[in-house]
Amino acid sequence: MYRSSSPVSPWPRTIPCRTTDESAPDLLVTTLGEIRTPLADGKFDPRADRVVLDDGATREHYYRDTLKIDFYAPLDKSAFPLPPSGWCSWYYYYQQITPEEVKRVAEWMGRHLLEYGARYCQLDDGWQGTGHGLGENRDWTTLDVRFAKGLDDLTRFIRAQGLEAGLWLAPHGQSNPEVVKQWGVFLVDESGASLSDTWEGKFLVDPTRPQARAYLQDLFRRLCDAGFTYFKIDGQPIVVDEYKKHAEEMVQPPEDPKLAYRQTIEWIRDAIGKSRYLLGCWGIPLAGAGIMNGSRTSGDIIQGLDGLKLAARAMQHYNYLHNIVWYSDPDVCIARGPLSIELARMWASMQGLTGQALLTSDRLPDLPAERVEILKRVYPAVDIRPLDLFDHGSKLKPIWDLKVAHLGRKYDVVGCFNFDADAIDGFVLSWRKLGLKPEALYHVYDFWQHEYLGCWEAGYALNIPPATCMVLTLTEAADRPQLISTDRHITQGWIDLLELNYDAQRNVYRGRSQLIGGDPYTLTFAFPRAGQTYRIASVRAAGARVTIANHQGSATVRLDTQRTAQVSWQVTFEPAEIYRFEVDPAPKPTVELIGAFRYRLTWDRSYNNEAGFALYLDDELLAITPGNQFVLRDVPRAGSHSFGVRCVWWDGSMSKEATTVELPEGYPDELYLSDAAPSSAVQGWGSLASDRSISGGPLQIGEKTYRKGLGSHAVADIEYELAGRYDRFTAEVGIDQNNGKPEAKVTFEVYADGNLLWESGVMTNADAAKPIDFDIRGAQILHLHVGDGGDGIDYDHADWGDAKVTRVPPGATSRPQTDDRP
Repeated sequence: MYRSSSPVSPWPRTIPCRTTDESAPDLLVTTLGEIRTPLADGKFDPRADRVVLDDGATREHYYRDTLKIDFYAPLDKSAFPLPPSGWCSWYYYYQQITPEEVKRVAEWMGRHLLEYGARYCQLDDGWQGTGHGLGENRDWTTLDVRFAKGLDDLTRFIRAQGLEAGLWLAPHGQSNPEVVKQWGVFLVDESGASLSDTWEGKFLVDPTRPQARAYLQDLFRRLCDAGFTYFKIDGQPIVVDEYKKHAEEMVQPPEDPKLAYRQTIEWIRDAIGKSRYLLGCWGIPLAGAGIMNGSRTSGDIIQGLDGLKLAARAMQHYNYLHNIVWYSDPDVCIARGPLSIELARMWASMQGLTGQALLTSDRLPDLPAERVEILKRVYPAVDIRPLDLFDHGSKLKPIWDLKVAHLGRKYDVVGCFNFDADAIDGFVLSWRKLGLKPEALYHVYDFWQHEYLGCWEAGYALNIPPATCMVLTLTEAADRPQLISTDRHITQGWIDLLELNYDAQRNVYRGRSQLIGGDPYTLTFAFPRAGQTYRIASVRAAGARVTIANHQGSATVRLDTQRTAQVSWQVTFEPAEIYRFEVDPAPKPTVELIGAFRYRLTWDRSYNNEAGFALYLDDELLAITPGNQFVLRDVPRAGSHSFGVRCVWWDGSMSKEATTVELPEGYPDELYLSDAAPSSAVQGWGSLASDRSISGGPLQIGEKTYRKGLGSHAVADIEYELAGRYDRFTAEVGIDQNNGKPEAKVTFEVYADGNLLWESGVMTNADAAKPIDFDIRGAQILHLHVGDGGDGIDYDHADWGDAKVTRVPPGATSRPQTDDRP
């Protein structure tokens, strides 16, 4: 049984929830501990499956009816209070895995990651002994010659390292005809030929045959006897689909194929008991909800940014299921090269901020120390739960906010992610949009760089290089020293901090922390920005070597022990002075309009010193930024606006006047719709994609690839507010060439102020792109619609290539396309 290595909040219990992201669409919000936040719009009772909104409205059977989880039940955490953490063999070794390599990794894990919470060592595909093709090696009764010593020999070694042994299989499938004849429990016709030959196996278990239960339970009991305590069962949605397809061909046609499938999972659960972990795999096997401990939510990942984004979409897409219905598993976290260390840190940060199942799949003994260090700061997965109880779709959100409450400390750990491979992205962490107090001061700390960034009001703005991230910790400032970070884990205190008290009379912090032998442990304190400031005067920590470092506005205590132990510590503070510098006025910014109502502001640094720059829109403070470039978004569309900059010092003092510049009109003469934020975008699957297809690849219709455009999915309705400023709309539309389903069908329609301008008729993969060129002079709202073509929405990946609106130069005329007007 998995033992908790960090605190676990009571479950099930009523929790705060957010049911829409309309107020902050770029934000993914998770919680750790007992959280209260104005971002919540209601409360969710998991036992009753009921949401009660703040306005008094009630949504009964919220998960069952609103989120379509037919078999919803709150996650049973009695045997597994936390998601699994560990290692999987697949994404390094694939089917070339050997027992010697598993042992080598397990031995290394036991020495280097066990104390950090890595527990599971999972053997994936390649152990079984019949063939190596997809659907051909599904014989669970034989072993590959590499495993001639037996699986129990391997599991004994894994357990000897203090780890648990896991195993992959696709149990409903079978490829050995002799096993099929012996048991007589498979979907076959009267001649014995298979009725279901799929990736799951050459043959498929028929759950209505008398001995089906005995077959599955015999299989899993043998594997339990071999020493496995974690089972990853693959291809599950295939099984459900095949039972639907072949229901009439079963021995006793079931009334509900989903219930027939659930019966097989119940049999497996009975065989392995509650103390062994059961993970569904491939797609989202929702029919196993309430029985499975977890579900893999991602497709197979690959090394590089594309693999990271696939995992990121799975994390945010299905986060509403995690730690409520089951433990979501976004597949493995990659740390090895040639993946850049920035991407490795980014991948680990996403895992750490969502608390989803955390398995890596590297050859761990080969990892350089700096990459092992990244893994140590996110192991183990902890008791994080979503605030957002809805499907975020596939459009990647750049800001992931983990709200933490622990031992009287309340703080936010905020990940800022740039998923673009080429361009720098600008972020504004607005206190208001994060649900913080907009008028309050917050200490800002960079977790990965171990750097205190100051104490600021309104927000913090920063530029993130391509394919990298920053993880910032925000703590509301007080008029005393404050503990703002510990460096054991990305949650910064949840795992390691066991006790914490502040004696205001003596100006002393006392605490107790769980330290790991040989791993230096750092406490970071911050001081008031103005008025009386402080420095560390002394530290006592029994059994640990102490190193103190005092800085302007902050200080650190490093504790070193050779043995893993709980260490009690005491930090005493004394008054200190802060150095002040009178800053100069900021140089005048230059303005560049990029897209619609987005501005790139750039200014030179002053000759003298400053801590950063205060940014203003129409004399209202937006944020503080350390850099001299800023991308301004969300500008009101009515009226004229100004942007101002002031230099600022660490104590909050600023240059007397802001250097301001007037912003140009926010409607450029030519506007690609992918550069503008739609006023409304609703579609049947995923989120609207800018300059890529809905599946994440390039926009491609037929042989033509488009650099700009929109990727959408049927059924979609997308609206843009044009305010009568544009004369012409042009685009080329069609089904994305890489949609994965040759028979996909969609329709396109274009409306201006509710009037139908054009419709495509049904389009298929075989159709070339259709051009659109319409006069939209005076239109307030441009509405784009994608229909499903009458065959459902599966794989209906629709592209609006080079979709843009333009102003016609004076003296010219718009050229409406009239051939296809209704």
